[in-house]
Amino acid sequence: MHWSQSLGKVVLVADGLPEIASDRTFELWYVRGDSAIPAGTFSAQGGESTAELSGTMQPGDVIAVTVEPAGGAP
Repeated sequence: MHWSQSLGKVVLVADGLPEIASDRTFELWYVRGDSAIPAGTFSAQGGESTAELSGTMQPGDVIAVTVEPAGGAP
């Protein structure tokens, strides 16, 4: 995970991701306290991916990645 506070951008660079079914997608989240805030979806080719998170990361946020139905979870 790379975060540029001055640009307000967060980028995930991942290697070794598992293969998932074609009707599933990886979803990114900011976990802030007890809230999970969606930050976009992404796919992986050969277990690798680079994805920019949407929204704004705040100090103390935890970044989570889940596998969800295509299109992501609400």
